[in-house]
Amino acid sequence: MRNTPKILCLVTMTLFLLTILQGATHLIKVKPLKGAYVSAKEPQFTFPAFVAGEWQQQVDRYLKDHHGFREPAIRLYNQYLWSAYHRSTNPGSVVVGKDNYLYEPWFVDEYYTSCFNHFYPDSLLILDNEKGYVFFQRMSRLAKLQYILEEQGVHLFLALLPGKERIYPQYLPAPSPQALHERMEQGLYSAYDHYSGWNSFYGFRCVDICHCFDSLRGHTPYLLFTQTGTHWSNIASTYAFDSIMRYMQTFGPAIRPVVLGKPYHARTREPDADLDELLNKSFHIPTERNQYVDVALGDPAPERNPSLVVIGDSFFWNILYNYPIQELFSDFRYWYYFSTIYYDPDHENVADIDLVDELFRTDYVMLSYCTVQLYNCGNGFINRALLELCYDPEEIQAVRDSLAADTTSRLTVDQRIDRHLEQYFPALADDFPTKRCSRLTNKNTSYTSHTSNTRQTN
Repeated sequence: MRNTPKILCLVTMTLFLLTILQGATHLIKVKPLKGAYVSAKEPQFTFPAFVAGEWQQQVDRYLKDHHGFREPAIRLYNQYLWSAYHRSTNPGSVVVGKDNYLYEPWFVDEYYTSCFNHFYPDSLLILDNEKGYVFFQRMSRLAKLQYILEEQGVHLFLALLPGKERIYPQYLPAPSPQALHERMEQGLYSAYDHYSGWNSFYGFRCVDICHCFDSLRGHTPYLLFTQTGTHWSNIASTYAFDSIMRYMQTFGPAIRPVVLGKPYHARTREPDADLDELLNKSFHIPTERNQYVDVALGDPAPERNPSLVVIGDSFFWNILYNYPIQELFSDFRYWYYFSTIYYDPDHENVADIDLVDELFRTDYVMLSYCTVQLYNCGNGFINRALLELCYDPEEIQAVRDSLAADTTSRLTVDQRIDRHLEQYFPALADDFPTKRCSRLTNKNTSYTSHTSNTRQTN
């Protein structure tokens, strides 16, 4: 007993020295933390910064982000919070529901109060009876865009995907009194309800996976959404995309069939536990084993594989994890939130592409959005595509310059164009716009031959 203080002191010093050694050398590989964060960069010493105390603060932030065994220490602390208090260690990104079902907070908000105000921060300027008009307006533009693209053999359609709050609302945490009050006072302005209603009015192509999952809920041997994930389960997304491809072939070129194997249980795969991963604990939440199904190419193969552009949210990643997309489609590009581009060796961002050219070498354009992200369906694609197909660049820029010169509005130029697109560009007010940019009206343009040649090759 007399040696206990010495032993504790020795252990403490050893741990302290090991932490310093690990921070300096990183000899032991540790599992990185999940989530998006920016680590502090190593500060550069300058005498003025030292005198002002700024350098010391920068060093302190750097050491906190780079000390040895930082990741295991954070996981251990997070595990303590979870085990002792059942608390989410990342409440801004993960909400704990009933029976350890995890949700992203915006899906909870969508169920209880709708996410309209989240996607329209200036919505206080929009009267309640005008909120539905936002979606009516966008569906009107989608129908016009579909009409114009169809002239060139480009098939545009919308996939309405369910959110976890729609399929498993019984596990949501209890709403706050404020949320209940808002729901009673303001009602719900669900983007899904408006899109699913207006698309039939306009005859716009739309595959409603929400409705399909509503009918499947509780009748499948597998979970449509996993307990600890935010996206639809891998197996559910696999079956869903098989249905989507069948739907696509009712109005477009043939797609090679796929063969789905028998479902089987396996260890959890990405991203079926992505919310649990965000909690950054030492141990995962115990759940039942998830089911999966393998996808293989079937026969017969078409004479040529069609091309596909997907514009959408993160739900499409599940499909990419399970489907041989690049073998089914000769030219596949994923315009993630109409911003970052994946599966295109020549471009990284949609700001750098010739949108007209990209669309005209495509057979299918799929807008793929879940219930929450539908509020910003297209992420600017709809307006940009309409404008560039109907107006020349100098015409568009002249309007933008005029709006930029008016500094009295609280809205940005893009917000004003989105609100009053048909006012600033009158040709788009027609039910079936006839104006086309000079690249389309010019008979000597290369687009006709370019499109034809693209569609004759695999």
